[in-house]
Amino acid sequence: MKNTILFVDDELINLFVLEKRFESDYNVLTAESGEDALKLVEENKNVLHAIISDLRMPGMDGLELIDKVKPQILDIPCFLLTGYDFTDQIDNAIKSRKINHLFKKPFDYNEIDAKLKEVL
Repeated sequence: MKNTILFVDDELINLFVLEKRFESDYNVLTAESGEDALKLVEENKNVLHAIISDLRMPGMDGLELIDKVKPQILDIPCFLLTGYDFTDQIDNAIKSRKINHLFKKPFDYNEIDAKLKEVL
């Protein structure tokens, strides 16, 4: 049985590419916003194995999303994607184990795959 991964990004092309790249190995769910992601988490929390979210999105950003998900699914691995520089906020999220890893854009699909396999 395949693990289920949720990708969250406000850029549809990124969701499309990530889904196509990983759908052979994982059940892939996608959300265009933090709000949409929370609905999918609620509907799938018993089968969800990891979340990979863009950091900067309109409305709710990736860290806010993870802050809302963690109380519901304490041990779920969470990852962030960003095209921006590494910040103290990201460093603190990694040190506190709120997120497992930060992926830089443009994506390295092999890095994402390796990190997913490492935690799953």
